[in-house]
Formats: sequence, structure tokens, C-alpha cells
Amino acid sequence: MKTLKLMVLVSLTILCLQACKKDNEENYQMDNQSFVTQASSSNSFEVQAGAIAVLKAQNAAVKHYGEHMVADHTSVGNEMNSLATSKGWVIGAALQPKEQANLQKLNNLDAASFDKVFMQIMVASHQDAVTLFSNAAGDMGVYDPDLRAFAEAKLPSLRSHLEDAVSLQAQLK
Repeated sequence: MKTLKLMVLVSLTILCLQACKKDNEENYQMDNQSFVTQASSSNSFEVQAGAIAVLKAQNAAVKHYGEHMVADHTSVGNEMNSLATSKGWVIGAALQPKEQANLQKLNNLDAASFDKVFMQIMVASHQDAVTLFSNAAGDMGVYDPDLRAFAEAKLPSLRSHLEDAVSLQAQLK
């Protein structure tokens, strides 16, 4: 009987220790480098797309939105670059395939159809960015607390960009 009680106690202790073990990177939704890669590609796309809008947009509000994307996302890119460098993460120079395809699409549009397509892409791109940053900012988002805080800090601005994009898109219909 004593042996059985001891075995039960040891088993419960082991289960408790496993359940209460310190978090490690495997327990998180995404690894730090994956977030940095995706976020930097998204951010770089916003800068490049905004620059194209400054040149091609016919609507003054769309042109202004492009200027806003260049300014805001350049600042975010610089901040992300500093954080990544300090942590040893790599920010790739190339865009991810989705962003590359969208950039090529924007480059190939004529001025007459640019504004509507640009705003459609901005809505979708910012929806994706809000989802990515929300996931990273969550309790089990990314492992690194500084990166999690960075993602959380950028969400209000991304949500604002999304709201502005939705509003502009509606005005162009």
C-alpha cells in the first residue's frame, strides 16, 4: 500500500512538473525569425507600394496615403532593423512572394486603374499585417519579450492604416 501511494505521489509530481515546466520556444505560435522575416517583408512592401502611389495615384487622398505609408513604414523598418540587429535576427532584402507579386501588379498598372487597385491591396495587406502582429503580440505569440512588445506597440498604427485604407477604398467606388 505504501509503495502504491509513493508511486501515485511520484507520478503526480512528474505530471505537475511537466505541466508547470518553464515555457520554451516550442510552445509559441511562431519563432522570432519567422515573425521578423514576415513583418519586414510586409513593412518593406508598404514602403515600396507607397512610393509607387506617390508617383502614380490620381486621387490626392490616395497619393497622401502613399506618402503616409512611406513615412510610417520607413520609421517602423528602422526600429525593426535595430531590434533585429541587437538580437541577431536577419532581415532579408527580398520581399516574400505575395508582396513581390503585389508590387509587380502595382508597377504594371496604368494610372487610370491604379488608385482602386492600390487601395484594395492596401486593405488586404494591412488586414494581413494586423493579424500577423496580433498573433506575435499575444501571450504565446513570439518567444522574445522585446519582439512581442514591438509587435504590440505597432498594432494601433497598423489598425489606423487599415481603417484609413478601408475608408479610402469606399470613397473610390
